[in-house]
Amino acid sequence: MGTFQISLMEKNDIRESATVLSVAMLNNPLHVAVFQGNGETERLEIENMFYTLLVELPGIVFLAKEKRTIIGVMRMTSCQGRKVAGVSKAAIYENDIGWRKSVWHAEWDRHDPSEQHWHLGPIGVLPGRQGSGIGSILMERFCREVDACLAKAYLETEGDKNVRFYEKFGFNIVGESEIFDVQNRYMSRDRMNRQDRSKC
Repeated sequence: MGTFQISLMEKNDIRESATVLSVAMLNNPLHVAVFQGNGETERLEIENMFYTLLVELPGIVFLAKEKRTIIGVMRMTSCQGRKVAGVSKAAIYENDIGWRKSVWHAEWDRHDPSEQHWHLGPIGVLPGRQGSGIGSILMERFCREVDACLAKAYLETEGDKNVRFYEKFGFNIVGESEIFDVQNRYMSRDRMNRQDRSKC
C-alpha cells in the first residue's frame, strides 16, 4: 500500500472529490437503478449530484490524498432528525431521473432517525485503491469524531459486503427497504463507551 494522508476538504478540492465519488460509486446497484445505467453519462450525473451536495451541504469532509491526488472521500454531517417529503408516484414520471432521485431520497428520509445524529455518507475510494485499507482508515477517523461528540451515527447502504464492512465499526442494521428493486439497509451505531472503542 502506498503512503497517503488524511486531510480536510478545501474549496479547491470539491470538483475532484465529486469526481472520485462518482467513479467509486458508479456501479453501486442503487445508482445503476436510479440513473438507469453505469456509463459515462450516468457517471457525470452522479458527479454533478455529489458536487451540488458538497457545495450546498458539505458537512465535514475528510480526504485520503496520495501526494496531491484524492483517492478517497468521506463526508459526515450532523443531522437534526427525520424530515420526510412527499413524492408523486405517478407512472408518467417512471423514466425521469429527477423523479427517480426524489423517490430514492424520500425513502431514505423516511428511515432517518428521529433524534439528532451524525450521518455518514457518501464515502468512496477509487476502484484501483479499494481493498488497501483506505476506507478503513477513513472509517476510523469517523468513529473518533462521533465518539468525541458522544453521538450516535447512521448510514444507508446496500449489499452484504458493505454491511459486513460497517459492522466492523460498530454499525448494526436497524431497517431495510427496496428502492427500484434494490434492497437498502439502514444502519445505526450507538455511542461507544471507552471500553468499546477498540472495535473502531
